[in-house]
Amino acid sequence: MADVFQTVDERERMSGEEFAELYVKRRRPVLLKRALSGCSALSRWTLDYLRRCSGDMIVPLKSWNGAGIAMTHMRFHDYADQLERYESAMGDRGSNAAERPAYLHDIPLKSILPEVEAALEQFPNQYFPIWYRSMWSDFAQFFLGPAGSITPLHFDSLLTHNLFFQIVGRKRFVLIPAQQLKFCYPYKWRWCRVDVEQPDFDRYPDYRRAHAVEVVLEPGDGLYFPSGTLHHVRSLDLGLSFNVDWHTQESAAAGLVAVARGMPLRNFYYNALIASGLWLGAPAKQVYPYYRSYLDYVS
Repeated sequence: MADVFQTVDERERMSGEEFAELYVKRRRPVLLKRALSGCSALSRWTLDYLRRCSGDMIVPLKSWNGAGIAMTHMRFHDYADQLERYESAMGDRGSNAAERPAYLHDIPLKSILPEVEAALEQFPNQYFPIWYRSMWSDFAQFFLGPAGSITPLHFDSLLTHNLFFQIVGRKRFVLIPAQQLKFCYPYKWRWCRVDVEQPDFDRYPDYRRAHAVEVVLEPGDGLYFPSGTLHHVRSLDLGLSFNVDWHTQESAAAGLVAVARGMPLRNFYYNALIASGLWLGAPAKQVYPYYRSYLDYVS
């Protein structure tokens, strides 16, 4: 099963069956324009609204350095204030005006916004396998960060499929097919040493053979990419978004055997849980309490 792609299709309306046949089964990414059209989240989910929802919640913040992921923690109200000050300084005095805040990255969406479905009235849950549909929001993860926030080149830790949705601001993805991992100098299971924005071809000459495709998400857009797809992500503006990592029967099976290629045993455990639902019929409500800790997992 090859997943070579040179471009990313752009679609506005699709049935779940068409999405599964043309993109999931064929392992091709697709930009879902205006996928959240009609959802009040596009206007409702402001920083002020998030402050009201979060109370005194302490949130984890991530930044990337040469040694890996650095973690700090901050009260959400203080983080929102920091974001507003930074964006104001950027607008007033230019790109070097202030130190960029860290990134609120990959935490459970419902931990910030407990009544998700009320603001995502027209959410296209038909794109998920039936096993996920009634509980898709429980599996969703939340992202908030300043303009310039980056997630370096990597693939998703469980080798899941990914549906990513933008609410506020623009976000740029660089996508590289999974089978081209060998050109991207991987380390620590899922991260790559290459900086796709300024590649050092002297140190990483094989990266010349990788085929990278850029996609920019606007507010309301969604992006699907198949399991194992390498992606580098930059927020072009202050950005708020969320995604859902999800398996098909085939990708769950591939996730289990990936332990032979270095997948951490903890990742194997989470994939085994989802496989028990997709292959053996265990209901999502029974599996989710054991899977829930994955949404806070830093790998």
